[in-house]
Amino acid sequence: MENRDDKLIALVGLLTACLITVVFLGAVAWMNDIRRATQVTPDVQSCYLKSAPSSSPPVRP
Repeated sequence: MENRDDKLIALVGLLTACLITVVFLGAVAWMNDIRRATQVTPDVQSCYLKSAPSSSPPVRP
């Protein structure tokens, strides 16, 4: 009888550990998704250097 109780306690402990792990990983993924959604993505066009307008064309060497 005691052996059967030990197996039941071990099974409950294993299932509890799995549940805690799944909840923890879900919370980490959710928090990561929230943080990434609030970040502002840079505009690709703003990365280029804007040339100053000039009256003469650039001199080629």
